[in-house]
Amino acid sequence: MGWKPGLKRIYFPNIIFRLIRTPSLPPNKVAFRIPTNVNKLDIKDYLTHIYKLEVVDVRTMVYAAELQKYSNKYRPSYKKAIVTLSEDFNYPPTPSDSKYSIELFQENRKSQLRKLAGWKSRPIRVIMKQQENQNLNEDKVVEKENKDG
Repeated sequence: MGWKPGLKRIYFPNIIFRLIRTPSLPPNKVAFRIPTNVNKLDIKDYLTHIYKLEVVDVRTMVYAAELQKYSNKYRPSYKKAIVTLSEDFNYPPTPSDSKYSIELFQENRKSQLRKLAGWKSRPIRVIMKQQENQNLNEDKVVEKENKDG
């Protein structure tokens, strides 16, 4: 019995395909950044069966590990795949900046560092702290309005 495309069943894929927005490519081509152990047949099967895309051609390029500037650390090697589809591809909308604000990032980073230090997260206290901050901000706005008025 020979090999046929699509016979490999994928239930919970542990492969991460990172979509790369490239305006220089034609509308029917899409670029992905993928792990180095994934081959062209896996890429075609993955996109065909999970995302129901009609794949015409797959081209891959492996980029070697790079030495980071000002340190002796290496960036890992990665693979880039350019997939040709039968139809034009529409990129999903870019995420809004308000959803990923700097304050939210700093709060999440602070909680991550606390978890690494061994602190227990207490969601009730976190919610109470957020409400206190909100009330303080509202009070400041009211005071400014009273001073101006």
